[in-house]
Amino acid sequence: MKDHVSVCICTFRRNEMLRRLLTSLAAQDTGGQFDCSIVVIDNDAQGPARECVSKAREDLGLDITYDIEPVNTIPAARNRAVRLAKGNFIAFIDDDEFAPADWLSTLYRAVRTFSVDGALGPVYPFFDQIPPAWLVKSGLCERPVIRTGTLLRWDDTRTGNVLLYKDVFTRNDLYFDLACKTSGSDKEFFREAIDRGCRFVAVAEAPVFEVVPPERQTKGYYFRRYRIQASNERKFRAPLLRGASRVTAPLKAAAALCVYSLALPFSALAGTHRALPLALKIVYHGSWLLTMLGLDLAKRRDL
Repeated sequence: MKDHVSVCICTFRRNEMLRRLLTSLAAQDTGGQFDCSIVVIDNDAQGPARECVSKAREDLGLDITYDIEPVNTIPAARNRAVRLAKGNFIAFIDDDEFAPADWLSTLYRAVRTFSVDGALGPVYPFFDQIPPAWLVKSGLCERPVIRTGTLLRWDDTRTGNVLLYKDVFTRNDLYFDLACKTSGSDKEFFREAIDRGCRFVAVAEAPVFEVVPPERQTKGYYFRRYRIQASNERKFRAPLLRGASRVTAPLKAAAALCVYSLALPFSALAGTHRALPLALKIVYHGSWLLTMLGLDLAKRRDL
């Protein structure tokens, strides 16, 4: 039978971005290698994306399954998308991203070529308007691009740009952890999949573009993001610590907190683009340590 890719999208009150994404998916050139359908999960019980999806289905001729996940957590939405996917391949892309026309076909060829369970591409920032100079210079929107064919570790993974066999879920009875309410369920999923023998490779030639709207171009946004990320990592990575690392890990975090705090006044002399990354590291390590002491700093999804 011909392979079938179900592109899964979890969305939350981002209709304009979702429309751009769906338009880019309508332009995908599969080269006849596989069939394609789309699953859109609206993570708002009111269903604000319904009209957007209906219009895209009509205007763009897309095969779209739309459903609502009323539990407002990203792992619940991802799991519903997987359950509704009808393809033997599943792709994930975020609702604030869009893809070049050869995105899916490039990931598909990589999975076949390297005989792996899945492939992940890079994510590049995209600005509709000129962003603040400090944001560009700081590199906060940039993510590392890993050489094609490199086997990925779990901490190099995410669901913003991935294609994988559906049986990674079904064969392993493995889904996104509902306990990761605010973030981190994608990395937890890949960590468990890799522990069970699944292999994933990087594909540098299959990028997608993440729209960076004005509300993500503020210093406050990055402070919240780093705070929540660190808190989640402490909650869900702490059980993985073994032996002496249970002691050395918090000591390293405390030491890093001190070093970055001392360096911050000097980095400020070089400008915001130098000082802000250091300040964010202070927030990260401070949040990590506070969570270790029982203070949960990531109680809600960061929108």
